Amino acid sequence: MLSGGVSMGQFDFVPAVLEELGAKLVFHGVRQRPGRPMWFGVSASGKPIFALPGNPVSTLVCATRYILPALRAAAGMAASGAERVELAAPADAFAELTHFMPVKLAWSASGAALATPCPTNTSGDFVALAGTDGFVELAPRRGAHPAGTVARLFRW
Repeated sequence: MLSGGVSMGQFDFVPAVLEELGAKLVFHGVRQRPGRPMWFGVSASGKPIFALPGNPVSTLVCATRYILPALRAAAGMAASGAERVELAAPADAFAELTHFMPVKLAWSASGAALATPCPTNTSGDFVALAGTDGFVELAPRRGAHPAGTVARLFRW
């Protein structure tokens, strides 16, 4: 697992170096926010390689969404059940990208799990995650996701 140097900037050398070392690219770039420049491939010896963006929110989201499930599967553990929550307030959406929105959890009087969106300013805004419980995965959509939308929750 690597973090940083996978985007398209002047100093983002990781993809080229990995391929020079014999790694085979599986994909580079995911239609998501944050974490769009994520790189995944397989080493010359057959080991998976995850190269994550360097911004801390992107790194944490990608590690939680992709790496932890991969490690659990590699260890022979059963996949955890998908936890679903309702949005307590509208959440931003992106027409072309899956959006991973940090949330704070609460419960309704009837016991339903409610997720209040806690947007970050940028994928470098790690401090904005303080007090959040995880993030929800929101499908691409024009306009906002309305309150009451049911979404999958990923806990930190």
